[in-house]
Amino acid sequence: MLALSILLWWVAITRAHRWRQSRSVFTLGTTIVFVCMAAHTTVNLRWVDRFVSDATGVPNSTSAVKYVIFLGICLGAALMIVALRVSRVDVQRRWVAPLSIGAFVAAVAAVVLFFSANAVPQAESGYQFDELYAHLPGYAEAAALVMGVAAILCTIITVVVLLGWDVSTPAGRGLAILTPGVAILSAYAWMRAGYVVAARAGWVEPSTRVFDLSSKLAVIGILLTTLGLMWASIEGAFSVRLQRRDFAELHAALVDGRWPGVARDSHVSAGAARRVEDRASEILDALSMQARRDGLPEHGDGDVSPEMIARWLRTGEAGRVSVSDLRPPADTESVRWVRSVGKAFATVSDADPEATRA
Repeated sequence: MLALSILLWWVAITRAHRWRQSRSVFTLGTTIVFVCMAAHTTVNLRWVDRFVSDATGVPNSTSAVKYVIFLGICLGAALMIVALRVSRVDVQRRWVAPLSIGAFVAAVAAVVLFFSANAVPQAESGYQFDELYAHLPGYAEAAALVMGVAAILCTIITVVVLLGWDVSTPAGRGLAILTPGVAILSAYAWMRAGYVVAARAGWVEPSTRVFDLSSKLAVIGILLTTLGLMWASIEGAFSVRLQRRDFAELHAALVDGRWPGVARDSHVSAGAARRVEDRASEILDALSMQARRDGLPEHGDGDVSPEMIARWLRTGEAGRVSVSDLRPPADTESVRWVRSVGKAFATVSDADPEATRA
C-alpha cells in the first residue's frame, strides 16, 4: 500500500503541474482524482490512520476523513464526465462550481451522519472498523451515501467512455485501459453500498467476505484507472524519444554545426512534445538559411523527395531542390516532415559515408 501511495502522489503532482499549464476541466478532474486517491491510500496506512484519530481526539475519525476524500474522487470523476460529454470549454467551466458545491454538501451530510453515531472503541485499522462497525446506525448511512454516489458516478463514467473512445489515438487507447478499471471500481462501490444497506437493515449477517473481495477489487481498479489516465503521457514520452532520434543527426549537423544562430530556448513550462516541435522548427529555419547561402531558386517543379534534400545537405549538389521544396507539404505536419528528412539524411550517411559537402 505504501508503494501505491507513493506512485499516486507522484502522478498527482505531475497532473497538477499539467493543469497549471492547460487549465482544462478534464485535467482539473484528473488532478482531483489522483490527489484524493493518493490521500485515501495514505490514510489507509495503519500508522497514518492511528495518527489522524489521535490528532482529532475522536475514535475512528479517520473513516470520516476517508469518506470526505472519497467524495473528492467523485467530484473529480464528475468533472471528467463533463469534459468528455460537453464540447464547449466555457460550458464545461460552468459546471465546476455546482459540482463542487454538491460534493461539499454530500461531504457535510456524510460527516454529520458519521458523528451522529454512538461512539465505539477505536479500531486497529480502517479494515477492522468496517468489519465491526460499518453496519451500525449512523456509520451505515454515511457509508451508504458515499458509496452510492461513487457507484452511480463510476457506472456513468463506464458508459460514457464506452460510447466515446477511439483506439486509433493515444488518448483513446488510454480510455480503453481506464474503462475496465472504472468498471471494477463501480463494482467495488456497489458491493460496499449494497452490503452496508443490507447489514443495516438486518437482511444479512455482518461478514468480512465483502470487504475482503472489494479491497482486492479496489487495488486492481485503481491501478488500471491510473494506467489509463497516464497512458497518453506514457505513449507520448516514447513517441517523443523516437521523433527526436529520427532527426538527431540532422539537427547536430545542420543547426549545431552550421547555423547555431537559429537555436531557440523552449519555454520552461513546455512539454516534451512542444520541445520536439521547437527543434523541428530550428531545422526548418536552418534549411532556409542553407538554401539562401547556396543560392537555391525560390520555386522548383515540386517533385522533390526527402532523399534529394538529404543528398543536397550532404554533398551540396542541389539538383532540382528549391527553397519551397524545403517547407512541409500542405498535408504534412512539420515534425513528421523533418523526421522524414532526418531519416533520409542518416540513410545517405550510412549508404555513402564519404559523401561530404564541398
